Parts: sequence; C-alpha cells; structure tokens
Amino acid sequence: METATQYAVCISDLRIDYGSHVAVKDMNLDIPQGVIYGLVGPNGAGKTSTFKALTSLLEPTNGHISINGHDIVKKRRHAQTSIGYMPDLAPVASDLRVWEFLDLFAACHGLEGKAKKNRVNECLALVELSDKRNDNCKSLSRGMMQRLVLAKTMLHRPSLLILDEPASGMDVRSRVSLRRILRQVSDEGATVMVSSHILPELSEMCDMIGILHHGQLLETGTVDEVMHRMTSLLPHIHLTLASPASLHWESWLKSKPKVKDVHVHSSLSTSFVYEGDNIELSNLLMEAMQSNHPICRVTEQRHSLEQILMELEEEEYSR
Repeated sequence: METATQYAVCISDLRIDYGSHVAVKDMNLDIPQGVIYGLVGPNGAGKTSTFKALTSLLEPTNGHISINGHDIVKKRRHAQTSIGYMPDLAPVASDLRVWEFLDLFAACHGLEGKAKKNRVNECLALVELSDKRNDNCKSLSRGMMQRLVLAKTMLHRPSLLILDEPASGMDVRSRVSLRRILRQVSDEGATVMVSSHILPELSEMCDMIGILHHGQLLETGTVDEVMHRMTSLLPHIHLTLASPASLHWESWLKSKPKVKDVHVHSSLSTSFVYEGDNIELSNLLMEAMQSNHPICRVTEQRHSLEQILMELEEEEYSR
C-alpha cells in the first residue's frame, strides 16, 4: 500500500544490523514535505546508516521505507530519482575543472545541450562558485569542495536532499551560504534531511530535528518541542527593570514559591530559575508590576542541543 504523499519520508520499524551490532533499532519516522529535518546524535548513533538505507545503498535488516509515497523496494527507481545524496567526505575528480565535474554528472542525469549548460551555471551560482568554474577541482579549499559537491547533488532538482555532515570543513562564510541554500530549496518545495556536528547551526537551520542515540530515535519534532521534552534543566528567567530595583526586590523574589537561585546582576538586571508553568510565571510577573517593580523585558534562556546531548552522554556514563 502506498504511503500518503504529504510525507516526503516514511520510515516504519527500521532496523539495521552489522553482525551482532545494532546500528538502528526500530525507527519510526514521518517527515513532512518541504521541511528541513536535522538528524542529531554523536558518532556511532546511526545517522549515516539511516541515510544509506534511505538511498538504497544499504539493505536494512527489517522495516519499510517510502520516499514521496514510493516504496524503495517495490518502486526503487521512482524513489531513487527523487533523491539527491551528499555523503560525508564525498570524492571529487581532482583532474577535472569545476564546470567539467558538474557537466559530467549533469549528463549522467540525462541533461543535454543548452539545458545541461544552464543547469550547471545555475548550480554554480547557487553555491557561489561561478568565479571558480574554470579552476581545477584540486585547487579548491575544503569548504569550496563541499559546496561543489552540494551543487552536484542538486543538478537534477531532487525533491529530497539527504546531506551527511555537509558543513564539515566549511568556514563561517560557507556555513552561512549553506543555510541560505537549504532554506531556498526548502522554500521551493524540496525536503532536506541533514546531519551535522555543528549543533548551534543545526538548531538555527532546521524546522524539525530528531535525536538519535545508540540507534534509537529518542525524540522528534520541532526544535522547541524536542528541547522542551528532552531536557531536565529548568529554564532561567532573565528580567530587565525599567528603573533601579528597590532595596527589598531580591528578598521579595526569594519569598515567592517556585522561584529558585535568584541572582541580582545589577540594579536593572535579575535572573532566577522558575519551577512553575507559564500561567504561574505570568501571575508572578503581574504581581511584581503591581508591587512597583517595573519590568520592561522578560527573556528565557533556551537550552542548547549541546546541553541535551551532554545529558545523554552523562546518563550513559553513569550506568
């Protein structure tokens, strides 16, 4: 039975074994069309194995995968032609010029004549390598090489991009460019799956993420949803006052239920840990205003993906 096509990727009960080692265990995941989805996890979590199964480069031990509604076993050709796959450390023919490298792969995708030339030029412009078109590939920096491989991956206008550590070796400018490119192709309707160890960039780049740990998909959802569910750390609330705090401001805060670890940084800045929910916090802030504590700004310190993954590793070491 074909899977509903509102999902670009549907994974059911995916299991990948390497002998006695379980690389991916019972993964179930549906990724909507048109989103940027980040797969997060340490080395050995199963990210690359999952990507290889999605691209039919690896036969899973068990489970079902469909791409844009096409079963990758029953309709492998339909599924494969809609995918653009960029593996980590993809090889590049160093004896070719940049445009020749793209021209070769464009021909492999069936592009000919003017259409092929135009598409090569479009992809070069998209990854900001037009000025390098006549350079030998071997002369490119690592970051430029990554962008060239990304251009190759997009030549046939795939509806699903699968990128394994695409930011590896990129400098800051190239990573900013990568975010722009992926957002552009997503806005045009393509779906992007990406893994990366540059976690702050991944959280900024992605619409949704999944946390993969020892082959198990622990959580999936929007970045905010996953961070909220995965972290055991309570939020830090930062308050900025419009005028200097009164002498009893600190003691007033400390007297309130569910307010912990109060720190008065200056007469205008205070932070604390809050154990209550949003409604209770709202009531606390209203009470503060009514008690002549003029709050003009409230911010919550977001937990980072690094903190979440560090918690997972700490749990592992403590077992």
